[in-house]
Amino acid sequence: MEIVHFIGLGGIGMSALARILIQRGEVYVQGTDRSASPLLEQLGKEGALVQVGHDAAWIEKATTVIFSSDVLEKNEELEKARQISLPLLHRSDLLDRLIQGKKPLLITGTHGKTTTSSLLAWVLFDAGLDPTFAIGGILSNLDTNGKAGKGPHFVAEADESDGSFLKTPAFGAIVTNLDNDHMNYWQSEENLAAAFSQFFSAVQSPEHLFWCKDDARLDKLRSGGFSYGFSPDADLIIQSFDQNESGIRFDILFQGKTYRQIELSLFGRHNALNGAAVFGLALQLQAPEEAVRKAFQSFSGTKRRLEFKGEVHKVKIYDDYGHHPVEIETTLKALRDSARERRLVAIFQPHRYTRVRDLFEDFLGCFADADVVVLTDIYSAGEAPIVGITTAVLYTRMKEALGTKLHFFPRQHLEAGVIEILRPLDIILTLGAGDVTRASLPILNMWAEKAPKIRVALIFGGTSAEHEVSILSAKNVFKGLDTSVYDVRCFGVTKQGDWIAGSDCFEKLKNAPQKTEEPKVPIPILEALAGCQVCIPVFHGPQGEDGMIQGFLDTLQIPYAGCDYRSGALCMHKGWTKHTALMHKIPTPPFFEMERGEYWKNPESLLKKIDERLSFPVWIKPVHLGSSIGVGCARDPSEVEKLAAAAFFYDDSILVEQHIEGRQIEFGMIGNEFIRVGPPCEILNHGAFVDYKGKYGPSAMPYAIPARITETEAAIGVELAKRTYSAAGCKGLARIDFFIDNDGYFWLNEINPFPGCTDTSAFPKIWAAAGVDMGQICDDLVALAFHRTRRLEEIRGK
Repeated sequence: MEIVHFIGLGGIGMSALARILIQRGEVYVQGTDRSASPLLEQLGKEGALVQVGHDAAWIEKATTVIFSSDVLEKNEELEKARQISLPLLHRSDLLDRLIQGKKPLLITGTHGKTTTSSLLAWVLFDAGLDPTFAIGGILSNLDTNGKAGKGPHFVAEADESDGSFLKTPAFGAIVTNLDNDHMNYWQSEENLAAAFSQFFSAVQSPEHLFWCKDDARLDKLRSGGFSYGFSPDADLIIQSFDQNESGIRFDILFQGKTYRQIELSLFGRHNALNGAAVFGLALQLQAPEEAVRKAFQSFSGTKRRLEFKGEVHKVKIYDDYGHHPVEIETTLKALRDSARERRLVAIFQPHRYTRVRDLFEDFLGCFADADVVVLTDIYSAGEAPIVGITTAVLYTRMKEALGTKLHFFPRQHLEAGVIEILRPLDIILTLGAGDVTRASLPILNMWAEKAPKIRVALIFGGTSAEHEVSILSAKNVFKGLDTSVYDVRCFGVTKQGDWIAGSDCFEKLKNAPQKTEEPKVPIPILEALAGCQVCIPVFHGPQGEDGMIQGFLDTLQIPYAGCDYRSGALCMHKGWTKHTALMHKIPTPPFFEMERGEYWKNPESLLKKIDERLSFPVWIKPVHLGSSIGVGCARDPSEVEKLAAAAFFYDDSILVEQHIEGRQIEFGMIGNEFIRVGPPCEILNHGAFVDYKGKYGPSAMPYAIPARITETEAAIGVELAKRTYSAAGCKGLARIDFFIDNDGYFWLNEINPFPGCTDTSAFPKIWAAAGVDMGQICDDLVALAFHRTRRLEEIRGK
């Protein structure tokens, strides 16, 4: 039987072809590589004869020798094969031979080939079409990069790096993009574009050709087949793109039909593009739609393509093969959309001196989505150094572009260096085609031993009428803070405004003296507060939720969760909130405000204004309070005086608002720049007023989550909630309440800048319905507090 010898058997492309040969059983497979690797070891278990280190003696046993473009001309095995005139096949020539008798489905493009080909192979496999495939990465679902299937199709990456993608005409193809890479081979953009045109023209079945319309250079080639993209001019259009912790979701409009809510467990718009192309091609190959959807949902990705490596003490680490500036920028964007406001640490190992030389300036601008960039030594991949292209030169130029967010650690000290700059809640991404992939597990192991706790100040109580609610909310926040990660330090504020501290704060507040001779904030307590790294101020009502505490924390320069002093003040003033809403064309019921002094001078003026501007029934509310305290509904003029007196008991200013006949719908909000909205919540009050006991008492009103509204109404409500949140300058979290009238129109009620988090509160129930528990909410609040501080520091530094 023929013996096929692979020079560089452990390479990702070579090993895939070797596996297909082994599985077909028509030849013996042997090979060598310069270093040991899991791939080489696994191939030995699968039946190949393997050796670490090149040795010309192995060539004497072979009948055919396979090499790749990475094999040096002076390789002793290659020289021996030529000396004894053994048949030599380039890797691409072997691929062409293996494809014979199959319908080749080739995936090419500068970026995204591996993920796209892996997804296509998995879809066809899971749909029962049993494809053969050779992929430049490990398909996680099957834990392999190559398989000999019995079906008619052969899925393969067509490598443009050395022109070998032109050797095999495709039956069908996906072309992801066209960018400048491997220019040491192509020499000019014109040569590269001409090669892609040649590839297109050789496709045998244009109805199975898909190319990306969003790529301007591909679009200029005017190819046949089907274009795909977010562009409304594409043949296959991606719509309604969304992303959450589980992956992405989008609609596709293709050949007059809309395919809704396609779910894929990957991140980023670029993977929506990859997924859309695979979805379209799979349908063209007659794969059942439901089978395609099922495969999309179960697809677990490709190793080294934004691969999740683990999590320790709230630090997550991902690994990606990306080493071209476009790949780096795209991958960081995808991870940013998933990580949202958490600190993103990119560890970058440049790959090859020639690539650094050719794309030097591009590396300076591709890290915008990273908060911290760690550079390590250039990985040569066997290339000789180039004069003037060194890690030091690259670092100097990157430092000019990135400033203080750039760090450098030599490769041998990389893991230890990274540990010194890490913080809990960080997201790490290792980037590069070299050995940086091996850094993930050592970093996680070292972090498990050295991770510091975050000192969190939890402040609660306060002087407002919502003092007790604040304590109940703070108790739940305290339970949600993971004590293995957070060192929680409690600070209580009595009803008289005196500060106390200690783990027994909750009990102390129950028996706090009416007055003390001490300063409101004793020096030891102030020092303890200043020693905290972040604060969660859990206050409801004036002098806590309205920006007072937030301004104090700003003075101390302590990061804190929730709205700042400006937005807190705006949100807690119902009149200001509604004026802001009207400026941003957010519907709000007709209203007016009245000061205490104006009312006492002329009580009749209140009734007069109601008669001129509104109609009964009307609501009378203290301007600055929440929890329905001091709120009442006047159904006729006789009730106005009593309700006004009740409202003025709590506040110097009241708001009078037109009653809206309908239902109350509430939206839970989390985020600074990436605003998330929980499922709409409906208070099942059946038209009754929800007072303090109805919110926090033992017989609190029940909720319907999601609210009993249509999908269209929910979408409108979410959009209005986001607009309101942004218009008010909210950060961190909020609950935004609307009325929906009997005609389906929304009317803004109020914003709660730190919503109740008690056992009966809507906010935690909303997020629980979305799969987010109080522990996750607390993690988000801490991360969001640090994020806002980073942004402020960036602004001050400009």
